[in-house]
Formats: sequence, C-alpha cells, structure tokens
Amino acid sequence: MSQVTLSMQEQRTLQVLTLLSEGHMTAREAAEQLGHSVRHVRRELKAFREQGATSIPHGNRGRKPPNAICAQLRQRVAGLAQETYQAYNNHHLKDQLAETHGIAISVSSVRRIRAQANVPSPRKRRPPKHRTKRERKPQAGMMLQLDGSNHRWFGPQHPPCELLGAVDDATGTVCAALFRHEEDTVGYMLLLGQVMRRHGVPLSLYSDRHSTFFVNHSEKPTVEEQLQGKEPTTQFGRAAGQLGIRLIRAYSPQAKGRVEKLFGTFQDRLIAEMATHQITSIDQANAFLPGFLERYNRRFAKAAAHPQTAFRPAPPRQQLGCILCLQFPRTVANDHTISFGNRRLPVAHGSKVSYARKQIVVHVSLDGQLSYWLADHCLGKGPTATGPLTTDPSAIARQLPPPPPPPPISQPPTQPRQRKHQQRPTVIPSPNHPWRKFRYGKPHPDTL
Repeated sequence: MSQVTLSMQEQRTLQVLTLLSEGHMTAREAAEQLGHSVRHVRRELKAFREQGATSIPHGNRGRKPPNAICAQLRQRVAGLAQETYQAYNNHHLKDQLAETHGIAISVSSVRRIRAQANVPSPRKRRPPKHRTKRERKPQAGMMLQLDGSNHRWFGPQHPPCELLGAVDDATGTVCAALFRHEEDTVGYMLLLGQVMRRHGVPLSLYSDRHSTFFVNHSEKPTVEEQLQGKEPTTQFGRAAGQLGIRLIRAYSPQAKGRVEKLFGTFQDRLIAEMATHQITSIDQANAFLPGFLERYNRRFAKAAAHPQTAFRPAPPRQQLGCILCLQFPRTVANDHTISFGNRRLPVAHGSKVSYARKQIVVHVSLDGQLSYWLADHCLGKGPTATGPLTTDPSAIARQLPPPPPPPPISQPPTQPRQRKHQQRPTVIPSPNHPWRKFRYGKPHPDTL
C-alpha cells in the first residue's frame, strides 16, 4: 500500500469522507463542512471508496507542469539577472528580457528564478498607506503634474543632479523630462517649452510650493502691484499667466502622487538603462531621454476617459520666446542707457526718437540673449550672457561680455599752429606809468 502525505485541509477532508462512508453524516452535511457541492462530494466519496486516502490529493501533485521553464532557459535568465541586469527590478527585467532577448516569461517566474539564484531585486517596496484617492482628470491636458528629483542619476561615484518631469494626470503620459544641475526657473521654462512643442498648452499645472512657482508670503507686494490689485508673481508664474495656465499648489507629496511615483520608477529603470549605455553626463542623458520616454509611455500610459484632448495650440515660436524668458522692467535714462545689475547698457543707440524716462522691459531669452522692449516694439538687442542663467540681474550682468574700450584720444598735431594775424609788438610800460604806481592796502606816509 502506497503512502501519501496529506495537508491539514486534506486531513479534514479525509475525516469528513470517513464519517460519510460510515453513515455518520449525510452528503449535504459533508458538503457544508467542506464547502463543496453535494454532487462533488458524492464524486469524492466514490473515489475514496475505490482508492482510499490516495484519492484525496490532487492528481497533478508531483507531476511537472507542461508549461514549466526548462533548466537551460532558467540558467540563462539567472545569468542575465546576475551580470547584465543586476540593477533592474523584477518588472523592468521582465520587460527587458522580452524586448532585447525575446524571452517572454512572467514577473512571478522572474522573481522565483532570482530567489533561487540568490539575486534579490534592488527595489525595496514599503507597505502602502491609506490615502484618499483623487480621480484622474477626464481629458488629457487638463492638468500636468510638475516636480524635480535630486538624485545620483549617473551612479554613486558621480555628483547628484536634478531631473525635472511633467506627467499628464489623465493618462500618466510623461510629456517632457529634462536633466539640470539644479531645480531652477530656467529649467522649468525649458520643460514647459518641450511640453508645448510636443503636445500644446495645458489648462493647469499642479506643483509643490517651490519658490520657482509661487512667491513667498513674507514678501510684500510693490506699490504698483498694490494699486493694480495684483499679487506678486515669479518669473514662471508670470509666463504661465500670459499663456493662460492656472498654477495649483500641492500641500503634500502624496497630493501629486503620479509624478512622485514616476521618479521612483525612473530611479529603477532609467538609472539601470543609463548605466547599461554608459551615460555619465547631463548632455548624454538629455539625448537619451526621448527614446526612453517613448518606450516608457508605450508601456505605462493609459487612455483618458474622454478621447478629446484639452491641450490648446501653442503660440508662434517668436511669441513663445517672448513669454518663456526672464523679464526685468527698467527706466531709460536721459543718455539712453539703463541700469542692469552693476552695468550701464545702451538702449536704442543712435535713435532719433527720444526714449528718455520711458518704462521698458529687458527680455533675457533662455539662451542668454538680451533685448529691449517698449510694449510690443523691440528697440534692439543687447549683449549675450554666457553661463547658467538665474533670476538675479546682478548675476546675469556678471556673465555679460566686458564693455568695449573707449575710443583713443586724438594726439595733438606735431607742427605748431599758424597764427592768422601777425604778432603784436611787445609794449613795455614807462617807469612813471600809473600801472607801476598802483599799490594794494593803505598808502605809505612817505608817499602822501
């Protein structure tokens, strides 16, 4: 008689079937105890009377499943996970095996193979916490979530840098991403420019309370802003207002969870793929991003509830350049110059029209080119700043080229100038001339 090992549940089934076969329990009572139908209990009782306890375990126990992964393929996957894709998590490794090597296996199989090969996943997942869920926007372009992530994107031996990203709330599509040395206004303007060139102008932007987007409440508005009833805005806030984009504050990281989760995924997948392609600089990473984002969106993007998009057409390129720039109001002096930082810059040099005491706006484009605007009229261009731009005029002025040297002073002629008239003869006064008798102060008594 063969021996069989039964689990606790199978031992309970054996006990119920024994009582049923001895007549101590009805089929309906046995079905209630086992959670089976009466018809299935009768089939189990018939097999139990014929085969005994060996009929209780499933018939496939101990058999190799027909879809089992062969040992050669398991060794190949384990070798790739241990050598080439050690920094990839289980889901990322499953996608990479299918795209690059044509190996189509499930995430569970990848997890089991890694566990048997003692190659754990680098991603440590924390248990989820309860949060009130906010439904997605119904249309693409209704709201984009913006944020930046400071991380060692090129490996632990390289310094950290910022990755700026914009995620559509309705579809989860990464509309744009950009590597920068720091999280600054110019970087977010470049990011917004990418979004508008690829998709259009969104209706709103959802971000944290970074000083790039909102002015600190401790700063008081100027007199002009108080008279006009306007709140002080940042350079990015001014550009968003001109484009008709609403800025929305997020008061917790969980409120903009899609973009936060995006950076968690990028710290798994993007770092691993850049290490595979030996990318170690910001320029190389920005060139690699478009292809990576295309694959990412194809894998993770979802369809919106309404197919019609809410993105608006972007303005022309010249008009967009006048909006996505740094703007500084200045007053023109009487000599057609303005004060910019610690420099005096000429405005409309050689113009026959006087712009003295006029209020103009200095535009600093994202590539550093200065231009002077009076309303919608460009008065001319100025010098170009070199280096990273900031919103501080003094820092921009230090990056401008030095002013041209003054013109050289003309040398006096070597030949003496010719007199037009003949030189008059020298006249010597006589000794008794009144001019010689003139004295300052009181007269001397001997002369009276």
